[in-house]
Amino acid sequence: MLEKEHVRLEFRRILEQQPDIGAAKIISNWFFEPPHIFDPNARKRPKPAVVLALSYIVLMAAVCAAFNFT
Repeated sequence: MLEKEHVRLEFRRILEQQPDIGAAKIISNWFFEPPHIFDPNARKRPKPAVVLALSYIVLMAAVCAAFNFT
């Protein structure tokens, strides 16, 4: 059991030393397009599929609210 804890702590230490690896980076890459590498002020823009999905969810919530409150 002690060895499992040691391996987990060592793995966490390695991940903390490498900011380009981790759950936040994976999620960020899933939701956002990579910025333009030659533009230092470039921002990550959301992927079109993510924008479409979120728009659809908001639209369906508005429709449900409209039918429930009228």
